[in-house]
Amino acid sequence: MPLSAAMPSQDQLHAWLPPFAAAALAWNLLALSGALASHGDAQQHGTVHASFALTLLRFVAQHLPLVALSLVLAVGFYRAQRRAPQLAQLLPAYLGVLALGVPLLCIWQSAINGVFSGRGLASPLALLQQQGALSWWFQALLLTLAFCAHLAYSAWRHAHAQALAWQLAQQANLALRLRLLQGQLEPYLLSGALAGIARLNRQGLREPATRALARLSDLLRYALRASRSDWQSVADEVRFLRDYVDLQRICRDAGLDVAWQLEAIDWSGYRCPPLLLLPLLEQALEAAPPRLAVRIVRQPTEAGSLVLVELSYPHGARAGRGAALVALEARLALQYGGAATLALQTDGELTHLRLAYPVARHDD
Repeated sequence: MPLSAAMPSQDQLHAWLPPFAAAALAWNLLALSGALASHGDAQQHGTVHASFALTLLRFVAQHLPLVALSLVLAVGFYRAQRRAPQLAQLLPAYLGVLALGVPLLCIWQSAINGVFSGRGLASPLALLQQQGALSWWFQALLLTLAFCAHLAYSAWRHAHAQALAWQLAQQANLALRLRLLQGQLEPYLLSGALAGIARLNRQGLREPATRALARLSDLLRYALRASRSDWQSVADEVRFLRDYVDLQRICRDAGLDVAWQLEAIDWSGYRCPPLLLLPLLEQALEAAPPRLAVRIVRQPTEAGSLVLVELSYPHGARAGRGAALVALEARLALQYGGAATLALQTDGELTHLRLAYPVARHDD
């Protein structure tokens, strides 16, 4: 058998080594406190027969079986960690530890006491008889504490592993749903632009159609790159919207007056989920407005700052929410919960589309 196959892996060591190391440290601290108490009592009564170092060695030797038992329990509970502890399995294991451990501990204690007192070793039966009922009860108590401590750590580790696995599964599911919703948004870019280019082609406007195809190619290249990342900058998304407006101007062969009102800050340092603003622009353009105002500012709130994106345009034939806005609402709910809002309101002759999401910077 290769040496690498026989040795435990790094993950296995990380699993059972911490509880064993903690148990070994606890037993040695218990031995140190026992040695200090025993040596202190002997000095107080004037019956010191050995140095403190020898007394400490005796107590450490007495606790060696408990250290070995902790190693067995740590490895045993690690091997059974894939399933939750069951009472039908734990009870026989606990009784087995008591049935084997208590007599062995009593024999070991008597043997160590005999060696350090100069009496020598006796037969195992004689060593057992040297231990009284109180000693048997105390050894059973120590074994019970050791078993329960390792059981508690194993149960905590199992629960922690399950919680981590559930969290990772939820994150993976959330990421998948976000990708699916984002994929639902991207076709609006392609279908709307292609419809406009087809109209130009039917009208025999080949030069504008060629320019529109070139601009669409640039937009799709950005959309492809953006879809592979979790974040883009607000500046990149605004640049994408400007290019898309230029494409729509070409496709419609008509003027579209767009007023861009951006707060005077460096928006390249602010995060924006990719293609988040496109559904707002699509909703506005479906109304075929002669003019459009786009405002992007920071909005302070009690819970923190928001990025506010507002599109205002005259009423059109379609005033309701399109499918793109419905998908956008679902995307916002998944990514931000209740921290992001999307509103469609009418005010006199204007329709206002407002999107607000928490501020996040690239250096956060």
